[in-house]
Amino acid sequence: MLKTLTQERDCSSICCGEDGMSLYHLIKNEVMLSLFKALDDYSVDNRGDVGSWVREAAMEGLETCTYILCIKDSNGKAHGVESMSERPNNDVADNNQAVSFFDANLATNVIGGIAKQAVEKMDKIREAAAKVLQRILYNKAIFIPFIPYRENLEEIVPNETDLKWGVSLQSTVCTVTPF
Repeated sequence: MLKTLTQERDCSSICCGEDGMSLYHLIKNEVMLSLFKALDDYSVDNRGDVGSWVREAAMEGLETCTYILCIKDSNGKAHGVESMSERPNNDVADNNQAVSFFDANLATNVIGGIAKQAVEKMDKIREAAAKVLQRILYNKAIFIPFIPYRENLEEIVPNETDLKWGVSLQSTVCTVTPF
């Protein structure tokens, strides 16, 4: 649904609520916050560990939202700014952070949340988390900036087609740096 909404020609005109918050602000400030909360769902009912389904869907949602926000930032249109040169009297580094929907704090939370799932007890969740991390780290179409400890993560999660994080022995050998 978010992919469809953000693929509209002039998505910046889509506003949500009385405050005129753009769809991208909504994704960053509301949708991603909900997905981070979903990573802590450990609910169990008569069907079993339904929280694992929620956590797996949350990881995929975080990945999708990350791509959406990074694409928006790479288009140079974040916060209505067409290019860095249009913002007078500001440092370039400050501009980069000021106009980014996907910033260092968000990157840390995304990677930290997914990395936490990569060391969970359930094989299926570890496998799903490792695959999401791998896609984020090695995505050829969309560069994901601000990933903390990127080089270390690339050593832990190689760009190989045969990740075996669902196998307990394989994933317990790796240690993930806490965020």
